[in-house]
Amino acid sequence: MKKLKILLTGLMMLVGTSGIFALELETVCDQLSKNPVTRGDFVQKKSITTVKGTRELKSNGNYVFCADGIMWKTEKPFPSSMVVTKTRIVQTAADGKETVIDGRDNQTFASIASAISAIFSNDLKLLQETFNISFLQFKSDASAWEMLLEAKDSTISSVMTKMSVKGTSINNHSDINSITLYEASANTITYEFSNQKYSKELSSDEKNIFFAQ
Repeated sequence: MKKLKILLTGLMMLVGTSGIFALELETVCDQLSKNPVTRGDFVQKKSITTVKGTRELKSNGNYVFCADGIMWKTEKPFPSSMVVTKTRIVQTAADGKETVIDGRDNQTFASIASAISAIFSNDLKLLQETFNISFLQFKSDASAWEMLLEAKDSTISSVMTKMSVKGTSINNHSDINSITLYEASANTITYEFSNQKYSKELSSDEKNIFFAQ
């Protein structure tokens, strides 16, 4: 009987822990989704590992996140932009040359972009279908959290094994502070975000960009 009580207690603790995980993950995604459009500045750091060692490439600019996609506008070292929607990827080089890629032709990139949009739109079903999710809170800072997404699909994992999303939650408001993509090649890409601003909808110019045919 004593062993049975210990076993039941252990199972209850396990169920309780799972409930806390789901509640915390849902809470953060729900708070992020309350701001349909997020704008801000970013610094991109790409770490490339070669036989000669590791080198880092750095760029910066501003971004727009929304349920319809992502827009990156790089300012340095060279001006360029990239818009990723649910159906296409549009890249504009410094010379103004535009390249349009059907999202179906780059399913891996489209899936990664969809995952980021799903975080902001509180689409946990899509996230859980695509990734194994771990949600962590830091003991040293109760407001800080990390969402670790490990790719289930072999097509995605052949390019990107996992994605780390770090942020903070204070006074019923959540911010994403950084996103790190871990490539199968052992390279990493980290986006650090700052100066976040929020609105309920896209501007007219942004709508033209996201919904252009």
